[in-house]
Amino acid sequence: MKININQDLVLIPIKIEDQQELLNLMIEVYPPAYQDFWEDDCSWYLDHCYNPKNLKKELSYETSNYFFVEFNGFKAGIFKYDFPFSPKEFDLPNAMKLHRLYLHEDIHGTGVAKALMEWAEKIAVENRLDYIWLEAMEQKPQAKRFYEKMGYELVYSYILDFELIKPSFRGIHIFQKKMTLKTIS
Repeated sequence: MKININQDLVLIPIKIEDQQELLNLMIEVYPPAYQDFWEDDCSWYLDHCYNPKNLKKELSYETSNYFFVEFNGFKAGIFKYDFPFSPKEFDLPNAMKLHRLYLHEDIHGTGVAKALMEWAEKIAVENRLDYIWLEAMEQKPQAKRFYEKMGYELVYSYILDFELIKPSFRGIHIFQKKMTLKTIS
C-alpha cells in the first residue's frame, strides 16, 4: 500500500520481487555520492546490500519498513527504518533506526529528505518511541549539518570495517534525537 507523505512525495513498499529494480536504482543513486569512498566502483557495497539474499533477509524482519521514494512520479531513492532497534555500540532502548535514506542527486535541496525525516518522527511519536538514531559517514559534512539542523546530536563515532572503503573514509558517526509526545506537523 502506497503512503502519501504529501501531494508530490509517495512511499512505495519494497517487495522481494522488486530486487532488480532496487539494485538498478541504487546503481544510479549511490555512486555519485560515494564513489570516492571505495577502492572499487561501489559494486561490492551495492551487491552486499541489494542482492536477493540480503533483501529477503531485511524484508523478513517484522521491525523493517523499506520503501521506494517516489517524487513527482519519479522513483528517486529509498527510505528504510526499523523499530525497535538499538545500536550495537551502546544501548538505546525503544528507538527507531533510520537505516537508509538515499536520494537521487537531482532532488537534493527540494525538501524531500526533510519531509521524510519529519514523517519518520511522526511514526516514532505515534509508536511512543523514545529516540530516532542514524549513522552517517564522517566524510559527508553536509549530512552532519543536515541532521544537526533536524535536531539530531552526534553521540558516538567509530570506524567502519568494510575492507574496500578507503581508510580515510571509514569514519562513521551515530546521531540521535530524543522524541517527545508532541504532535509532529
